[in-house]
Amino acid sequence: MSETTYRELRARVQQLARSVAADGERIRQIGRRADENATDVARVADSLANLEVDTLTTGEAKDVARIMRGLSTAAIATASASDTVHGAARAADAQAQQSHEGIDEQVNAMPVRMARAVFYTEE
Repeated sequence: MSETTYRELRARVQQLARSVAADGERIRQIGRRADENATDVARVADSLANLEVDTLTTGEAKDVARIMRGLSTAAIATASASDTVHGAARAADAQAQQSHEGIDEQVNAMPVRMARAVFYTEE
């Protein structure tokens, strides 16, 4: 089993926070684009209805707009959840730093190298 150091763990959590934030923003952009497209498709459906195009075609266009709005709503909810995960990862990193930074500094400042953690476990 590989051992993860304090610094490696913090670096991974920080990278996770950055990655989740970036992904959330991309998802949010997709949601906005889907909403814009839904508005455009709804306009087309209205134009078709004004031209007295058959109701099946007009209805299909309206259905597409409705589905796209649903996609937009789901994307925005997903982006919001990623904001929550991003905040939780940042809070976990801050808590780890607050709780353990001093210990890590003291261990690194010791003139004698520490034994592997396994040495300190009870049998």
